Amino acid sequence: MGYWEFNKRRASDVDVGITQRDQFNNDEVGLSEALVREVIQNSSDAQNSDAPVKVRFSIKEATDAEREEWDAIFGGLEPHLEAYGLNYADLSDEPMRVLAIEDFNTCGLTGSFLEKDKDNFDQFWRVMGDSQKGGKSGGRWGLGKLVYSSSSKAYSFFGLTVRDGDESPALMGQAVLKSHDIDGVLYPAHGFWFDARSPEPLELQLPVTDHEEVQNFTSLAGVQRTLQSGLSIIVPYLRDGVDERQIAGAVIKNYFFPILAGKLEVEVGDRLISAETFTDVVNELDMADEDSIPFDFIEAISGMLERPPSATSATLTGNDEIGEASFDPETLSALREEFSSGNIVHVRVPMELEDHKGSEFDTHIDLFMRAISEGQRPFRLFARGPIVLSGERRSASSVTAQCAMIANEGSITSFLGDAENPAHTDWNSTAEKLSANWRNPKAALKAVRSSLRQLYGLIGEQQEKLDSEALLDFFSIADKAQAGSGKKKKKSPKPKPDVPPRQIALSINRTPGGFELTPGPGAQEWEYPRKIRIRMAYDMIGANPFTRFSKFDFSLKSQSDLNLEAENASVEIEKDNVLIVTAESPEFSLSISGFDERRDLVVDARAGQ
Repeated sequence: MGYWEFNKRRASDVDVGITQRDQFNNDEVGLSEALVREVIQNSSDAQNSDAPVKVRFSIKEATDAEREEWDAIFGGLEPHLEAYGLNYADLSDEPMRVLAIEDFNTCGLTGSFLEKDKDNFDQFWRVMGDSQKGGKSGGRWGLGKLVYSSSSKAYSFFGLTVRDGDESPALMGQAVLKSHDIDGVLYPAHGFWFDARSPEPLELQLPVTDHEEVQNFTSLAGVQRTLQSGLSIIVPYLRDGVDERQIAGAVIKNYFFPILAGKLEVEVGDRLISAETFTDVVNELDMADEDSIPFDFIEAISGMLERPPSATSATLTGNDEIGEASFDPETLSALREEFSSGNIVHVRVPMELEDHKGSEFDTHIDLFMRAISEGQRPFRLFARGPIVLSGERRSASSVTAQCAMIANEGSITSFLGDAENPAHTDWNSTAEKLSANWRNPKAALKAVRSSLRQLYGLIGEQQEKLDSEALLDFFSIADKAQAGSGKKKKKSPKPKPDVPPRQIALSINRTPGGFELTPGPGAQEWEYPRKIRIRMAYDMIGANPFTRFSKFDFSLKSQSDLNLEAENASVEIEKDNVLIVTAESPEFSLSISGFDERRDLVVDARAGQ
């Protein structure tokens, strides 16, 4: 019978707090999204066949009878929760939701139960803050599984795994609190729900494998797995705000690429999200405009990955860039023609990497680019295998096209994986693993980040030239007196068209610690109400201040010392640095103060329809 137990610790041991939880629930990545990213990343790493990885999310509300069974399971954890500052009785008074997450066509938590062998079982249950993953694997930090306990009001979760050849699933639980004491006895942050301990000297916690006990638990938790290999995660006392719609939305937003490529299927409640059902689910969730994702573009490039590229550039080494020297003139001309015709351009960029052991790797990235038509929004995608790096889109912020950088080859995915932050949203050129494993990593990472921008500059941006005589004949008037004289015709000066000056509609005036927005003469011709979008950022040298804005500079949403006054207008805060002003009449005005007077504030105001 499973039971809860924490190891005892000495007074001289360091007190440990679990401060990393905020990395998985913040303004950029919510808890549902972090949960989805961690689960599917790990499931993709554990794929054991050519069949698509299948992941299932299901939420059930416990009945009164089931609550009694959960109370019996949590009885041994209750004093530790109270020492942490959580009254278990308060949880018992609330509705209890249980989340079950299961993956299939995966290998499960492989490795020995009895040894510290650094295999999957050992790494999942007994290691925090370190990871043995490498190569194409998604995880690097060993912190991601913290999202499971963070999703539970009781800071605990259970894992049930089946490996190929197992006669019974193996079930364990874990609570992640902080260093605490009960009646003077000191305990560490991590405790386990388990069956027995291995022999001395290791005395490792061993999973429950009794068939009847495991079967009772799977029924209680809503687990479907029997003896299919893979891993099931059970999160009891699921936190508010995590629901099936949020989860499905996070799947669409973060894993559209492998789903449309036919490499992943996700079941959320009674919804199946696959390549065949994807569009229907997007429409059902009203996500067609989510982050302006052009799903037809994603579906098209998913199919193109297995086909030869339109062109292959010269190999990038060191500080090389993608430029005219990367292609022969005929190829470059063909790429420009293909782009201007509205077709998807597929360029493969070979790269050379070298690790600290002196081994050299020939690898590549794939770039895709399609021109946008009037009314379409630019789209930028950076993907490492199935993982979409949402924060890296700013690296191609100047590209006004639909574009994607896909890294699928083994060594480049290993390199980029070592550069990722714990939430897998950004790359860090100074990451410890990156510097420890690779030579000259900053130059290589810079090449990946700038690849889309450089390709667009090569094939997408049209160079405009001013021809001062282009319309000379059109505006010239023949001098009839010179006709037939044999003398060179004189051309009359070009007439200057009488174009009335454009009336300024918005006026921005600097004030101490802020600015004032007032209507100009052009605003008299507007139809009201009229929306005005205003962006603000502190100026930066050599960079776009709006794309590099940080909420740590200021935040309209939370900073109390920013004073805002509006007349004949209503104001809505869209982002930390963006306002939407609805002007009600030509006499509107807006003033904001409270910004840092030691820094230059840049303001951009644009009127909508």
